[in-house]
Amino acid sequence: MPCLGAVPAVRVTRARAIAAALLISIVLGACASDPSPLPFSIPSLVPAALRGDAVGVQQAVLTVPLVPRLGDRPDGPLLVEAPDSQPLRLDVGRQVVIAGDPQPGPDGPWVRVWVEPSITVEPGDFYAWLPTTQGGRATMAMVEPRPCPTEATIQTLAGLVQPDRLRCAGSTVLTIDARSGLLGLVPIYDVTPAWYGRNSDQGTTTLFDPGPARFGPDAKTSPELAGSWLEARLPPSVAPLPLGLFLRVSGRFDDPSAAGCSRSIARGAVELGLPAEAPADSVQWCREQFVVSGWQALLGAEGRPIDPLDPQLHRREFRLPQGAMLACGGVGMPPLTIRIDPRQVDPVWIDLPGGGHSMAIFAAEFHVRLDLPRVVSTTGVTLVDGEVLDPDKGKPGLSLCPGGTAVMFDVAPR
Repeated sequence: MPCLGAVPAVRVTRARAIAAALLISIVLGACASDPSPLPFSIPSLVPAALRGDAVGVQQAVLTVPLVPRLGDRPDGPLLVEAPDSQPLRLDVGRQVVIAGDPQPGPDGPWVRVWVEPSITVEPGDFYAWLPTTQGGRATMAMVEPRPCPTEATIQTLAGLVQPDRLRCAGSTVLTIDARSGLLGLVPIYDVTPAWYGRNSDQGTTTLFDPGPARFGPDAKTSPELAGSWLEARLPPSVAPLPLGLFLRVSGRFDDPSAAGCSRSIARGAVELGLPAEAPADSVQWCREQFVVSGWQALLGAEGRPIDPLDPQLHRREFRLPQGAMLACGGVGMPPLTIRIDPRQVDPVWIDLPGGGHSMAIFAAEFHVRLDLPRVVSTTGVTLVDGEVLDPDKGKPGLSLCPGGTAVMFDVAPR
């Protein structure tokens, strides 16, 4: 029985972007064919040295629920949520970075913080003030600052909180090996330049450590499964990162473009009640981003070196646990245009109206044929370059599961 799983893909909201990007995690990490990629060797890479003697920023974890105050001073307005303007609390366990010394405020000292983003709880990734005591009790438990690692790898960088990446790496150009993926976390703020991130994005392109296997049953197939990741910001001069491949990526923090960077509240996030960000905070945030300057594909979607004469398809890398099922819930996608070009590192993809793209993920029965570039199944179902499919109907013999950022192709049950 084909393994299917998807989510609606209509207007992009934060919840839908999270769900759509998580589809890649479900599909690649949960079920289906069981590839066994050969242990191809990868050209060695000597990681760049980092400031191993430097100490990271002070972090803290909330021990009581707190309502932040916003603005330049700790007596600024409370964070409220539309439409009823009720105070919006940060729950116990939320993590923050301490961004300054305590200052006098309402009922005691307050400290300025950067609220770390979360893939499960809103809001995050903003600056605010929090009280250090409440009713005579401490409101936060301090976390021991982490020392900087001695070398730059995806493992060492992804494990650092955002400000520590800049603190440890500075503006050194780094080259790292990592798998690429889409994180289901869209920004609250719209950033200028836009390639740093917009609230209308379907997700955030990331780099993560899949583990020693890189592909197949033992690999971590998404940033969420890996547990940590590095957001990749791509200027227009750099080609977009193909998703689901193992790449060698060069880039840096403290990119010169950060000097003119600004973040403004996106129209879709006004209800969260966050203020306009101070210009200096926006510049600092952009300095902490990893800006990609170039990349090369080391392994394709099936875990083999890229070869135009042997194109690879995205596959579902794991089988479902026995007795488990995923149902396809995808609806509302626009027409899907199949694109096939064996010369590309990711040779089969889907174009959407308006310039969007989706990943095409295939069951084991499908393969690329080169005589007339097409995708053919063992049952004879064929897809050709430029073919347009109705995502809700598919075609005879083909089972489609449209999920926004990813679309699954299966042979229809007989």
